[in-house]
Amino acid sequence: MGARRADAIIAVVIFTLSAIWGSAFYSRYLRTGGHPFFYQTYFEPAVMVACGKGFLVAHPQPPAVRAFLFQETDRFSCDELPQDLKVGTQGLYQRPWRYLMTTVAIAWKVLGISWSGLAPLFGLFFGATTVLVYGLARLVVGRIAASASAAALVVSAIQLANLPHLRDYSKAPFTVALVMILVALVLRPRRARDVLLLSLGYGLVMGVGYGFRSDLLVDIPPFLISVALFLPGGVFRNLRLKTAAVGLFAAGFTAAGWPIITSVVSGGGCQWHVFLLGLMSPFNDALGVTGGSYGWGHLYKDEYVWATVSGYANRFRHDLGYIEYCSHEYDIASWEYLRHILLGFPADMMTRAYASALQVLGLPFQRMAWLTYAGPLLAAVFVLAVSSASVRLALFAVFVMLYFGGHPAIQFIPRHYFPFEFITLVVIAFLAERGARLGIAAARGAWDTGASGAAFVNRAAICAAMVAVILLTPLALLRWYQNGRTTKLLETYLALPTSPMPLASAGPGQFRTPAEPGRVPSSVEAVAALGLAKTRFVEAQLDAAGCARGTTVTFRYDPKYPPTDFSRTVTLKPTIEGAGPTRLFEPVYAGFQGIDVSDASPACAPRVSVVNGTDRLPLLLSAQLPPGWESQAQYQRIKLSR
Repeated sequence: MGARRADAIIAVVIFTLSAIWGSAFYSRYLRTGGHPFFYQTYFEPAVMVACGKGFLVAHPQPPAVRAFLFQETDRFSCDELPQDLKVGTQGLYQRPWRYLMTTVAIAWKVLGISWSGLAPLFGLFFGATTVLVYGLARLVVGRIAASASAAALVVSAIQLANLPHLRDYSKAPFTVALVMILVALVLRPRRARDVLLLSLGYGLVMGVGYGFRSDLLVDIPPFLISVALFLPGGVFRNLRLKTAAVGLFAAGFTAAGWPIITSVVSGGGCQWHVFLLGLMSPFNDALGVTGGSYGWGHLYKDEYVWATVSGYANRFRHDLGYIEYCSHEYDIASWEYLRHILLGFPADMMTRAYASALQVLGLPFQRMAWLTYAGPLLAAVFVLAVSSASVRLALFAVFVMLYFGGHPAIQFIPRHYFPFEFITLVVIAFLAERGARLGIAAARGAWDTGASGAAFVNRAAICAAMVAVILLTPLALLRWYQNGRTTKLLETYLALPTSPMPLASAGPGQFRTPAEPGRVPSSVEAVAALGLAKTRFVEAQLDAAGCARGTTVTFRYDPKYPPTDFSRTVTLKPTIEGAGPTRLFEPVYAGFQGIDVSDASPACAPRVSVVNGTDRLPLLLSAQLPPGWESQAQYQRIKLSR
């Protein structure tokens, strides 16, 4: 009882100090000119709840509310609502955020409706995250090392950089809590009741967290895998207990998240949109991956992915009709399209996950270039150290680090991966504590390096071999599979019939399509038309050997409509003279105007065609196929130096 009381006292101190610090940091951030962004314009239902109107939106939106939501004013009073205010559910698309909105509304009821006045709420989230990291660390290390982990998180640059952005930071405490429950489930349960209670707790935490950020759905698989593979007793024992644990998890998640689940099922929620955005080519550089002659897209832009999904639906899912953005129909079409990518490029998905995990493990050292690989190396030492006690626990540690470090590859930007810095902080705490104990034991002459040392080496070698096989064998097999399948897809592009695309010269190196007759649509109409987007697959052939080195080819869109300007620039790869043409493929949509070539010489003039017969192809990908492309590996690899 004394140990628990000590932990409780430390936890209260950590929570209080970190909450005060988080609140003060947010206030200081605002005073020094910071501009937090967490989609404040979406928070009208929170205002209405705080004013006693319910989780609704106003029709029309009062000017004072609009000014507040657009941060033209910092404060709002419910007295500013008109007496004849009409509220309803029409246009209420914020239902998936209901718990976040309601939490903010409760804070506003207590503190007054103000953006700057939310500082205590930010402190609450920061304090909760920090104390949960302490609780997680205490499962594997002592109080001093666990307190050090929490302290490191409090001063972490990446944590503080993301703290002011409430929507994304709000998932941090739920994320840490879920990992803590998983670790307790595998490491600490002594009775069946413990397993069942922890499973129910996992479901409840996830259900509540789902109402803050739908991203937390990605935490379902690790629970199922941990229960199936890593509970004490082996894989094929205690099957009834495991079944009951999964059932309680499902019940807890359903009970806690029911309002969110029903709203997403009925109205859609862009469940797969984020994943598709994360496959765009800018994330290749962020992840540090390269390779392949293809790309899934080039723009981190909602409208671009919307057009891509609608183009797929226009070819294969006519029954869905108009694809409204983030609607139920959009979720159906986007999942089908994503599924084709996942089935066609599984090796790339694994490679990107590995690349993400390597970078996440290095988060505490991200400002120290000379320690680029320190995080992964420490993680490897940690796994080997754990294997001295249990290979099962060592494999579980590998799974936790790879899964939670790897799934941010879905969209690799700081707001999605910052919470997982705690992984390496706990690893460092464990190794520091273990190293200190060994040092003390050696100084006292109590360290037995005989039989126990040999046993450790043997077990560590077995564990290292198992991990290498588990990680590398599936990747090799998937690369073999993907290489053949992708090569066949690209060969299909080359074999399809084409029709010349009429282009007129509009200047040196500029080739334009004829202007379409009829009324010019407005910007709003151009965006709305994305729900009925039709895809044309354009091929441009150029003799790269006749072009200047570094020549670029731009597939040009009308710049008058920035949301639908999907222009893409490609740098030609150098080729040998006489080797043959380089063939560029690009899916294009309404607003496409033609092609620009930076080298305007006649030897570099493109021959542009429209590829026919694409209605049989679910994936119309950007591709650059220079002579001899068939000999290149059609999968991505991690760049070792960045």
